[in-house]
Amino acid sequence: MTLNYKFRLYPTKEQELVLEQTLDGCRWVYNYFLDKNMSSEYDMNYALTELKEQHPWLRNYHSKMLQMIAKQVAAARKTAAKGILSYRKHNDFNAFTYNQSGFRLENNKLSLSKIGSIRIVLHRKLPVNVKQVTVCRSKTGKWYAVVACDVLRRLYSTIIYRKPVGIDVGIAKFCHDSDDHTEDNPQFLTKMLRPLRRAHRRVSRRQTGSSNYKKAKHMLARLYERINNKRRDFLHKTSTYYSNRYDLIFLERLRVMNMAKNHRLARKILDASWSTFKNMLQYKANRVVEVEPAYTSIDCSRCGHPVPKSLAVRTHACQKCGAVLDRDYNASINILQRGLESLMLLLLPVERREVTPVEIAMQSRKQEEAYEFIRR
Repeated sequence: MTLNYKFRLYPTKEQELVLEQTLDGCRWVYNYFLDKNMSSEYDMNYALTELKEQHPWLRNYHSKMLQMIAKQVAAARKTAAKGILSYRKHNDFNAFTYNQSGFRLENNKLSLSKIGSIRIVLHRKLPVNVKQVTVCRSKTGKWYAVVACDVLRRLYSTIIYRKPVGIDVGIAKFCHDSDDHTEDNPQFLTKMLRPLRRAHRRVSRRQTGSSNYKKAKHMLARLYERINNKRRDFLHKTSTYYSNRYDLIFLERLRVMNMAKNHRLARKILDASWSTFKNMLQYKANRVVEVEPAYTSIDCSRCGHPVPKSLAVRTHACQKCGAVLDRDYNASINILQRGLESLMLLLLPVERREVTPVEIAMQSRKQEEAYEFIRR
């Protein structure tokens, strides 16, 4: 499994000029491959040799860096849904990569071949096996190094999970779990709508390309960067909370893009970033399992009787068994129960959960074979 670690770079003015020239050179190579309609990574790597003879200035760039551009173009050709790829403009190409070689990290210095040593803030320890380094520039002009490391994925060495949890994500509350713990939705984008609209108006009223236009664009980019940083900080803290406390996490398998077609809720749905939260849990937690979300808010978690209700109704009240629960709390319990059933696990009664909250229902040889598969 590959994990990426992001660190801030502090280049000098001379180094920043070299970094920008490197981005321009990589962008030129990228556009050249698009112009020649090349799609094979092998053909592009072969063409790099001739390009260096025709354009000697390309020898100022590390060979691995140019080869990664060929790999990037080949991948873009494969994943392009329709139409042709567009040429990259000056501000559209903001990263280059050193793969396997050409870089060295030591003593808060990132040494890059053909560029030099740049000061880097290593705020955490890195694994020994660093595979590649990507230098990227944000829209506000800040420089970062994204260090990719290979780490061993924790295997499911046991099929006895002591602390499972079901999590229901939403808009009013970001999440509500089966232990009745809730996290409020910060709604960072919604709270910043007024300053964002002001910043957009400033940009639209400036003459394109002028000094004031560039300043207004920079201020707008800073606002979006601030929102993104706050959101990622919240998601990291929330995902760390669950990954440290639970060894088996169940989530709904949500189709976020389909849900975002509801224009009344699209902004709040995308602002919540449920997919990013799920991705963070998947690489932090011991195990994450997705379940189908159908009827998790309707079915009663105590007796299973369906209780239809609109989104405006926030309380689940079952007429059959008399259960009265918060709507999201009821859904999270259903997610937990549905997830345990999908793994053929049983939730023990409350009075026995201090010993082993989850035990295996060993009822047949077929189930034992299924558990052997879960171990793997």
